[in-house]
Formats: sequence, structure tokens, C-alpha cells
Amino acid sequence: MAKPGVAEEVLALVRSYVEPRGLKVFALMRGADTIVIFKNRQVRTPDDMKGLKIRVAGPGVYQDIVRSLGAAPVVFPAIEMGAAFARGAMDGIITSPGGWGKNVQDAPNASLVPGLLFYTYFLIADKAWFDALPSAEKKALAESARVSVTEKWSEMQADDARLVAELVSRGAIHTVVPGSAVGAWRERTEGVTREFGAAHPEVMRRFRAVVRME
Repeated sequence: MAKPGVAEEVLALVRSYVEPRGLKVFALMRGADTIVIFKNRQVRTPDDMKGLKIRVAGPGVYQDIVRSLGAAPVVFPAIEMGAAFARGAMDGIITSPGGWGKNVQDAPNASLVPGLLFYTYFLIADKAWFDALPSAEKKALAESARVSVTEKWSEMQADDARLVAELVSRGAIHTVVPGSAVGAWRERTEGVTREFGAAHPEVMRRFRAVVRME
């Protein structure tokens, strides 16, 4: 998404679906390459997830991915996950590097499976409210969203890398599943991707066409 033009193409795609429903899409924000954090384990193969209770941010695809790996998804909002982990409501947490930083004392071990699950956010407002604003305010708001959110993609990626390095320097453990082992994860989760694509074929066709621009 850092490549010029790609973010705007993704925004155009999302706008085409949500703006007819009364929503205004301002910006695309990089979330994170998610990691799985634990108290005293790392993962390398999908089988390492089998039977574990893994926190996810919400229902839907998140849960489907975790189930495809043989684990049991448990839904907790970020604000509650630390306390829930400490009391044993889950074995591991899918979160961002920022989420790891807030919970590193209880969960000092993190594993990254490249390409498994990526968080992306959109800045959205009520379209009727936006359309009623004076032209100068609409222009200022759109420009601010672009500069402060969409164009911060590379900066936010660098921030995550710095945070992970800092946590590791303080004794935390961060492992990355090697490329030779990622295929097994992809095979295990392929059914989730296929099912989502079958349910939303036009969206997936258009999205893949945009992503190929990178």
C-alpha cells in the first residue's frame, strides 16, 4: 500500500461499496502484520496451534482462520485482553506489535507468520454530515485525513519494527516463521480464503486487481 496509487485504488474500491449506504471514506490506515503472543511458547507449524485458545479481535474471518488452524478462537476487545490472558481465559493472543508492547510482561514470546493475518483500518464518517459541511471544511478534513493517515503507511510500518526491536532488546523473544514453512500455514487457511472469495467474487476480483499493482 506504500506504493503510489495503490492506497487510492483501495479507497476507491471501498468507497464504491459503502458510500451508497451513507458512509464517507476518508483514509486507509495501516494496522499491523499481526503476531501471536504467548507466555512461554513460539509457533512454527500450524500444528503448534492445535487445541489452543487464541484471542481474536472480533467475529467472522478472524475466527475462521483460527479454527482452520485447529485452535479455538475467543473474542476479546483489546482493552480487556490483557486481564483475560492473565486469568487464563486464553493461551495466546493475536495482536499487533503495539498490543504486544502493552502485554509483554505477561506474554514475552511472539511469533510472526508472514502473510497470515494483516490488520487494516479505514477512517469513515457519516456522509450526510460531511456533505453538509462548508466546502473549505470538507477540503481541509479530506486533506488532513490523507496526510495524517493514508500517507503514514511507511512510517507506521517503521514504528512497528522499532517497537519489536526495543522489546527484544529488553528480553522479549520474537520469532519469524521461515519462508520454507509458511506454505503449510497457507494450505491450512486456504479454505477460509476460498469461501470468502466464493461469497464475494466481485469484491475479490477487484481487490486482487488493485493489489497486483504493488
